[in-house]
Amino acid sequence: MKKIILGISSSIAAYKACDLIRLFVKGGYSVHAVATENALHLVSPLTLETLSGNPVYSEQYSRERREMGHIELKSGASLFLVAPATANIIGKFAAGIADDLLSTTFLSVTCPVMVAPAMNPNMYLHPAVRRNIEILKAWGVAFIEPASGEVVCGDEGMGKLADVEDIYRAAINAVK
Repeated sequence: MKKIILGISSSIAAYKACDLIRLFVKGGYSVHAVATENALHLVSPLTLETLSGNPVYSEQYSRERREMGHIELKSGASLFLVAPATANIIGKFAAGIADDLLSTTFLSVTCPVMVAPAMNPNMYLHPAVRRNIEILKAWGVAFIEPASGEVVCGDEGMGKLADVEDIYRAAINAVK
């Protein structure tokens, strides 16, 4: 069974990670969710654990585990998918900042990495975010481009999380 690490950052689209987990599990993949502390304000750890059948990782150093989370997680992973990925987490990845379990996991994995951005259209088009995306692409990180449309705040444009089915297809094609 192939192992997928699903990173979840604090976009309002975090609830769509539940649908992704459901699709992966149905497809026969083992899913291990890594969520930022703020993402867990938007989607419950219990929901993620119930859907995946695995514990949710969010603490850099857990008393329940002997190893550090990012080391334990990367073992045997076929893909590290971050969906949704905020401007904040994309910036951390591009700058090599490792101050939470999600950003530390990014720096430690050796498997392919895919990122599905989700943010306000103005943020997505900001030169800093565009630069960070280009840095990550140059490092071999694959991006699943966001959709265009109205976002939660009412703004219109590119920045909505791509369709869950599209993310799923891109991810399974990456691990074949």
